[in-house]
Amino acid sequence: MTLGWSYSNFDAVIFENSQIRVTVLPEVGAKIHEIIDKRIDQDLLFHHPRVEVRKPVFGANVDNWWSGGIDDAFPTGQPSVVNGEELPFLGEVWSMPWTAEQLSPFSVKFSRKGVITPFLMERTMTLNPGASFLEVDYRITNIGTAPFPYIWGIHPTFPIGDETKLHIPAKKIWYVDGTGPQGSAPEFLAGKEPMDWPIDSLAKLSDKDPLSWEYYYLSQISAGWLAVTNSHNDSGFAMSYDVKTFPNIHVWMVNGGWRGIRTVAVEPWTAMPSALDQAITAGTAGTLQPHESVASSVRFIAFKPQETINGFDQNGQPQ
Repeated sequence: MTLGWSYSNFDAVIFENSQIRVTVLPEVGAKIHEIIDKRIDQDLLFHHPRVEVRKPVFGANVDNWWSGGIDDAFPTGQPSVVNGEELPFLGEVWSMPWTAEQLSPFSVKFSRKGVITPFLMERTMTLNPGASFLEVDYRITNIGTAPFPYIWGIHPTFPIGDETKLHIPAKKIWYVDGTGPQGSAPEFLAGKEPMDWPIDSLAKLSDKDPLSWEYYYLSQISAGWLAVTNSHNDSGFAMSYDVKTFPNIHVWMVNGGWRGIRTVAVEPWTAMPSALDQAITAGTAGTLQPHESVASSVRFIAFKPQETINGFDQNGQPQ
């Protein structure tokens, strides 16, 4: 692990061992900019082909600044108005600089305080020698004087290529917006009733598919993991996490049907829907009391893909 590097004129923290290399940009929301799988010498994350890494403006529309990679979303996903305050798209932390503190030769703690919402988010990242996964330990603390509501998500994005496949242990899928699967029932497209997961047109993607974009919530998650594979280039990315903390998965799929890009985001979330004000109304938002914390651990895993995946073992290998 190395501090003091730079990427595109931004400070960079690089975690590297024999298996993977991870680049984090503290000045840009502590974005995980790249995860290189050395087995195939390839970055597993999506990068916007027309948006370079830029220092964003707080409160700006994330769509006009987002360059790809992995971002944190807190305390909302979609823009919201809560207690008279306007909360920006994807929340507060993605658009602000974080501090970085080296804890050991293998670990760095990144931290950021909120502006609108009185929180401290801490993210300790560890890459051990020989591991094919990055360990990430989160802690979010209310450092204010009153309770506040929140929803929390992790926003990793991946390129869509030939033979991209989503592996998600969910039972139900709810339609939110977009072009939608052809022939779907009106109740599904209105968001009133779910369908059974998987839906082939979403679980199996190709850059040769007709232009589309879609946004969904997945529920009844049976285990805390998700994966995105591409057998064409032999790539596999997975997350393992606590399903009690993140009981929902949001999928944002853009296959050429919005702004001319092809990417899919597969995101663990604490709640659905993705706007905090709507989650409060639905009774799904969490609440942090003064001095209270919520903590959870996540792994970002690089692996060799296989046709069927039933989870990941302690070594980061698919089962």
